[in-house]
Amino acid sequence: MKARWGIAGALAAAALAAGAGERVIYRCTDARGAVTLQNLAPCPAGQRQQIIQVEVPPPLPTFVPAPTPAPPAEPAAAAEAPAVAGDAERPEPPAEPEPPPALYQCMRWDGERYLTEDAVPATRCRPLATVGIGGLPGLGAGQACEQVEDVCEAVPEEALCRAWENRMREAEFRWRVAPAAPGAHERQAAYEALARTYRGSACAR
Repeated sequence: MKARWGIAGALAAAALAAGAGERVIYRCTDARGAVTLQNLAPCPAGQRQQIIQVEVPPPLPTFVPAPTPAPPAEPAAAAEAPAVAGDAERPEPPAEPEPPPALYQCMRWDGERYLTEDAVPATRCRPLATVGIGGLPGLGAGQACEQVEDVCEAVPEEALCRAWENRMREAEFRWRVAPAAPGAHERQAAYEALARTYRGSACAR
């Protein structure tokens, strides 16, 4: 009985694997008595063949899920309220960085050069040679000077970023070269102010 049920199950499985329309199963027995089942071709030569007809069950119906009901429509006023709130809370795009302030390359009467943001040239006292009694220098001679202005010219726009960077690096060097010397705090503050201006401008982009 168990052998019959095993063969019947194998036959049914083979018929289903063959697909609709394949109803013939070949039962093949070789010389050693081993039994095989096949449905695509008859048994090989030299084997005993038995043809079995198998009823193929009809295919199961395809499952179609029920349509999901659409959610109820919201009132127009309620739908528009979030959009208005979202527009009001949307952040403004970041503003484009501005060019750095104008710089002026100046030279003192003694030949020293420096960069400044002040468009008005500085006035300095240039020493004058003096003589003492009898027209000889150093014998009771006083001190005198002449008021002269520094010679300044605006840094061209194409060189402005480079000039600002040099000015910032020079201020950093003056601060770091002697961090424990008197006035170090003021030199540090001057460097940090220049660095903020440079890094917040279009030069740092």
